[in-house]
Amino acid sequence: MTQKKMINLIVDLSLIAITAWGSVQNGWFNLPNLVSWMGLIGVIGLAKKWQGNFIFNAIQNVSAAVVAGRNRIYGDMFTSIYYLFTQIFGFKQWQSHTTKDGDLIVDEKTNWKLVAFAILVGFFGLGSVSYFLGGAFIFWDAFNNATAIIAQYMQLVQRKRSSWILWLITNVISLYIFMMQGVPQIAIMYFVFSLNACRGWLNWGNKNG
Repeated sequence: MTQKKMINLIVDLSLIAITAWGSVQNGWFNLPNLVSWMGLIGVIGLAKKWQGNFIFNAIQNVSAAVVAGRNRIYGDMFTSIYYLFTQIFGFKQWQSHTTKDGDLIVDEKTNWKLVAFAILVGFFGLGSVSYFLGGAFIFWDAFNNATAIIAQYMQLVQRKRSSWILWLITNVISLYIFMMQGVPQIAIMYFVFSLNACRGWLNWGNKNG
């Protein structure tokens, strides 16, 4: 077994173990648990460039939108809906940008000035919507989902390796928000997503295939 495969196996088992531990603590038969498991399968698939991830992420997007709406985290709710629609377009993009061996072609170039500007626009836009709806954690929710929207576009549409950096930022902030809102299983999900983002960055490098 190669070093890369060994790392991926260890990360997979760790993420599954952490998610299962959270399910034992917070209950198996509830919506947050469905969100966490569908999200787990989806992000593992993304990190490995597996196109089957799209169906699991779509289920997670719908469930996550409901959970976020119930907790008045409206930025996260609208972002989950946006995720759902980008799954369709992203799937087509991935299919048309693969090697002869079926491996996803990754773009390692990033215009960070443009990315920062897009995040700033998203921050004020989402923050305004959340403010008028009476949302919770408006500042962090707006910033968090601004980075998430850009990360989703960069990952699914542009196939950018740097999208994993934004996902790491997004996931850490989401972990904090949902822990403070008293939804521990979703917080655990974002902890798992954070670890997976680091692994995704390594996997999407050209030297790693």
